[in-house]
Amino acid sequence: MYLLNVASLTAKVVHGRRYWQIITSQRINGKPRQIVLAHLGTADTLLARLQQKPGEPIKARIQQFGLLAAAWSLAQRLQLVSLIDRHVPKRRQGASVGQYLVLAALNRLTSPRSKTQMAHWYQQTALRRWLPLSRKQLRSQRFWDAMEAVDERAIGKIEADLSRQLVEGFGIDVRCLCFDCTNFDTFIDSRTTSELAQRGHAKSKRADLRVVGLALLVSTDFNIPLFSRIYPGNQPDSVTFGSVTEELIERYRVLAKNLEHVTLVFDKGNNSEENLEGLVPSRYHVVGSLVPAQHRDLLDVSLDRFQTFEDSRLEGVTAFRTSKKVFGRDWTIIVTHSQELLDGQLRGITQVLRKRRRALAELQWKLKRSQEPGAKGKGYTLKSLKAHAQNLSSGQYIQKILRVEIRRQRGKLQLNYHTDGHALEKLTATSLGRRILFTDNHEWTTEEIILAYRSQHHVEAAFRTMKNPYFVGWEPMYHWTDQKIRVHALYCVMALTLAGLLHREARRAGLDLSLEAVCEELSSICEVINLYAPISEKAGRLRAATTYTEPTPTSNRLAEIFRMNDLKAR
Repeated sequence: MYLLNVASLTAKVVHGRRYWQIITSQRINGKPRQIVLAHLGTADTLLARLQQKPGEPIKARIQQFGLLAAAWSLAQRLQLVSLIDRHVPKRRQGASVGQYLVLAALNRLTSPRSKTQMAHWYQQTALRRWLPLSRKQLRSQRFWDAMEAVDERAIGKIEADLSRQLVEGFGIDVRCLCFDCTNFDTFIDSRTTSELAQRGHAKSKRADLRVVGLALLVSTDFNIPLFSRIYPGNQPDSVTFGSVTEELIERYRVLAKNLEHVTLVFDKGNNSEENLEGLVPSRYHVVGSLVPAQHRDLLDVSLDRFQTFEDSRLEGVTAFRTSKKVFGRDWTIIVTHSQELLDGQLRGITQVLRKRRRALAELQWKLKRSQEPGAKGKGYTLKSLKAHAQNLSSGQYIQKILRVEIRRQRGKLQLNYHTDGHALEKLTATSLGRRILFTDNHEWTTEEIILAYRSQHHVEAAFRTMKNPYFVGWEPMYHWTDQKIRVHALYCVMALTLAGLLHREARRAGLDLSLEAVCEELSSICEVINLYAPISEKAGRLRAATTYTEPTPTSNRLAEIFRMNDLKAR
């Protein structure tokens, strides 16, 4: 249901003179307030304005409109400002914490900026009408004050209420949920105290930077986040999963109020007997994967025993179904073989082998040069040469394929290497192209189990979206205290929520577009304010007339879907 703000004409007497204004009424912090949309001046001034030809504009101002209008419309449907303000202390004056955090989320969604640049960005948007704030209120210190009011407990309550609103108000499908973890680089100095920013296994491969981790639970219904947790960047995924088990159980009670069956999908990095045992009280069902190397008996099953599928989504996939006791419980086991996965793995192995053989050839040449008469430098010892060779022949599959031999002959070290074709054939026949899935959904068909596990791409897509520098960007993050980092994560996740809803609403209306395409089309709708000369020399204020950029058929349809006419300037 939408609430339309109706504009009205009213008069105001100043020093005995009557001035006319166009006003509307909005609720701010739960209280009705009059908002001035336009100052029209006296009756004579208004008459002159109506009779005068507009002439040529002196200049124009272009403001962001489309993407912000659509996101603001969704934020209003979620009642996001009041939802946040319910769980944080009220501010004595000025904007509420909810207004600041929603503004930050909208900024992340449309044009990620630092807090010092927020006021400049805000002045170039139509938000000035919907969320009126002064330059003083947009100082970075005011944002930090608002963020300071949001503690970890409040974040949990805000997320729980938002999840409930998404399920009850938008009907988000929660029958299958995906959990995974990622991390983000920071540029926090090593001497800065922080428990969250740690050096760990950075996804970006930047070993020189401290990272913070983010765990997400998202729906398969357009990657909508329903739970998040920020954690130290050096913490393993399985430890993170175990640390949030109780919170996931609590979130289950929120999400599955009218459901008897919710399946949690996660990858093998979260596996442990303790973690799976911890989920039992929640009644979550699970679909996960096992480490293939730890189950040789399943890998040795001949492909002749694998079944094929008619479902077009499983083209090129075969599977073998059985049961096995793992992590202290009996599970349905599905061993899959995918030609697409096999081809991808073989391409990756070939590329790595090419690089490693090139490096070994260079090492071989350096060894030969170092042992020639008159050679300079320290040279290689047997121990150092073995260390170099072991490093170049290491890797999940490479160590089984690339054979390196070091020996001493006639007082000199020799290095030889070759690719073991037989070992590669054996890997191709038994391990490559295979995944081992486990589940307690024993009544599900094999196709349903495989497709459920494949839905994990939804959480991976959510992480890719958050690492997009143009829409829903996590960076830049100019915060270095743990409390501020947690609040930064909160409004970034809210931005991801709004992005998922934008994509969902567009698809439900029949537009088959990617999220990036939806954002680009909406961003193309801009507000153009033409500024004209004042009516008279005495009236020094420029006259303004607002229009909008010419829409494409797609952006015009999106404008209809998100009812942007209700938010246009009058």
